[in-house]
Amino acid sequence: MEIADFIPLATQTVNLVEADVIVSGGRGLGKPENFALLKELADLLGGAVGASRAAVDSGWMPYPHQVGQTGKTVCPKLYIAVGISGAVQHLAGMQSADCIIAINKDKDAPIFQVADFGFVGDAMEIVTELIKQIKK
Repeated sequence: MEIADFIPLATQTVNLVEADVIVSGGRGLGKPENFALLKELADLLGGAVGASRAAVDSGWMPYPHQVGQTGKTVCPKLYIAVGISGAVQHLAGMQSADCIIAINKDKDAPIFQVADFGFVGDAMEIVTELIKQIKK
């Protein structure tokens, strides 16, 4: 018998349902590497990283991170939606969060209709500035 390949078992799991803070990203992040910045923000806030279905379908994040009608329904104290337009399916999974912060370049994105606070602009610039301010 010959072993052709060894694939380590993934031990890190994400429990979005129990998280008090969730920082979620969508296709508006531009590329999958930008989820590293969301992870940094989530870590600073003691939270978890979520994703829209579009981001998961694009292979940017694994399915356990998906928030929405076909993913997890969450109710955190703080939900930060970064580069997520706010399709009805996504809103169904997160709109009962205590506080929703939306970051999107499209001022007319549906996510702003459920957000308590909103930032219109380049998502990566805004997230970078938030991280910088939190670290101060």
